Amino acid sequence: MRVLAWNIRQGGGSRLEGICAAIGAHNADVLVISEYRGGEAGARLRAGLAGIGYSHASRAEPPAGKNGVLIAARARFRDRGVVDAALPEPYKIVDAVFPGLRLTGVYMPNLRAKEPYWDRLIATLPGRARASSLVVGDFNTCRAFVDEPGAFDVTAHYLDKIEAIGFSDLWRKRFPDGREYSWYSHRRNGFRIDHAFFSCRAARRAGEIRYSYREREAGLSDHSALILEMMP
Repeated sequence: MRVLAWNIRQGGGSRLEGICAAIGAHNADVLVISEYRGGEAGARLRAGLAGIGYSHASRAEPPAGKNGVLIAARARFRDRGVVDAALPEPYKIVDAVFPGLRLTGVYMPNLRAKEPYWDRLIATLPGRARASSLVVGDFNTCRAFVDEPGAFDVTAHYLDKIEAIGFSDLWRKRFPDGREYSWYSHRRNGFRIDHAFFSCRAARRAGEIRYSYREREAGLSDHSALILEMMP
């Protein structure tokens, strides 16, 4: 199973045709799309994805103009809806079940607004640590001097908390000294804020994990895509 997680920036807008073409070129089985927007933008995105074979999608939809996360796939899956309806914007964390894999798609807000979402994840995930579970998306969270040039993010301690409950940042484990940024601005400052956290069982099935930068460099988004493989 190939999973592609990508923040498409503000619902895609006029870039949607190029976004769908870029997604299609990766030939992923499952998509986790961040900054998915409700209303007309969401309908256009869903139609575009269906047109390239992703006809099955999660149902949680943000209000028009609000950003959330969409899980889409080529094959049917069990949509488990939002993780916690009591969150301020519950459509930012969505659950799905695929054969042999529990998948949680995430799009967190910036700064301290992300804290309730992290708290809910940390409370929810221990019960899934022994299963084959994957949590992936845009966390807007990074480690000082490793995932960012400085120490801007005051919520980086959540990365230690998710490790402590049995979910590993497998890209970081494979590249302990790696310096790659999944978001990069025109001011030449970058952050690795798009992550995939694997339970121990899921980590044993993990193949390639990498970032694809060509989409960002082409101006389709300000984020690079995160691509990972799950073996049977």
